[in-house]
Amino acid sequence: MNRNNKEQEYILFTSTNFPEGGASASYLNLFCKGLVVKAPVVKVFMAKGYAFRNNSKKIFRKNITPEGVAYTYMGLTNRPKNGFLKLADDFLSICFLLFVLPSIVWKRRKTTILVYHLGLLHSLLIYSTAFFCKTRIITIVPEYFNKLDFISLVSKFNWFSFIFTFDHLNPLSDRLIVFSNFLKDIYLKRGFSEERIYVQPNLTDFKFWDTPPVKEKYILGYSGTPGKKDGLIDLFQAIKLLKDEIPVSLVVVGDTTFGNSFIPDLEIICVQLGIRDLVHFTGLVESNEVKDYLSQCKILAITRPRTVQTQAGFPTKLGEYMALKKPVLATGFGEVEAFFTDGKDLVIAKCDNPESIAEKIKWMLNNEDSINTMAANGCKTAFELLEYNSSMEKISSYLNRSI
Repeated sequence: MNRNNKEQEYILFTSTNFPEGGASASYLNLFCKGLVVKAPVVKVFMAKGYAFRNNSKKIFRKNITPEGVAYTYMGLTNRPKNGFLKLADDFLSICFLLFVLPSIVWKRRKTTILVYHLGLLHSLLIYSTAFFCKTRIITIVPEYFNKLDFISLVSKFNWFSFIFTFDHLNPLSDRLIVFSNFLKDIYLKRGFSEERIYVQPNLTDFKFWDTPPVKEKYILGYSGTPGKKDGLIDLFQAIKLLKDEIPVSLVVVGDTTFGNSFIPDLEIICVQLGIRDLVHFTGLVESNEVKDYLSQCKILAITRPRTVQTQAGFPTKLGEYMALKKPVLATGFGEVEAFFTDGKDLVIAKCDNPESIAEKIKWMLNNEDSINTMAANGCKTAFELLEYNSSMEKISSYLNRSI
């Protein structure tokens, strides 16, 4: 028998920000906005405090979104930087979780647990409760990490936490929502049945990103966390190759959401490459400012290398770029070429290849009519794939379909 969605209570547990504060928060906000249309009750519990920019925002322990999604911080409301306070935050959130779980067990037949990015202790408690009490649990798996990126002692524990959850806890779920066929194939090879896996690359609010044309200020635009996996150095090197022939300006929108900024090191690299005057860093800004900056760009770029992480995930920014109806330059990482057509929806350069990126930039600047047509096509293709209302209609039907 199909579950009656109107009788269901969905409870999401996460360690990320919500409903704003970075790419993960944006995804979860759209997921819950779409889900609450179909379900009477959607609640979010956050295992960690809010972390964005200087972390000084006034945060209430309990709040509710305009769409009616209630959210609660289980520990401290602002994420601490001090190591002792971090432990205290984890302890408080574990205690709160122990308080919440009995009510879930009591209403287990009408409750569905959703999990997105959680630490090991929280995950163990939630998955074991769901398993032994036969409470339905749905896990959202957005990415996979490379073990070689975890070098320090603390990061090695983070790797163990991730891989133990990925390998041993996620398979206890009733169903999985994954961001790529790469992730789907991993779980299929481990015996997870195909009908219990749903592939949805990401979610995008096209209405929010639909912006009237404005005067162009930059040739290239990039948004997101400017870390190693995003291939910014390749983009910098491409700009260096072009600078004597075509001085290509670039605006880099964003920074790490918590901890030390990436920008000082990136500025040094730009100086070493002789392109410092061509690159503008905005730092971490809110979504409206991201939209404003990107609207001032002729071309939006995402030049990620081909790694395990980029194969497994799907970038939030790609949908946002296309929703802006801007020409997009991407490298052929992950499943970009599975969903979008080179020369029709966007322009694809070779991964890890500054020369290819420079060549594509030059071609795009010399073929304005072609890239504008691609921008319109890309927006249409991305809308069919990523628009959150229609995507959540399908996901909601999937969650409540008998298998």
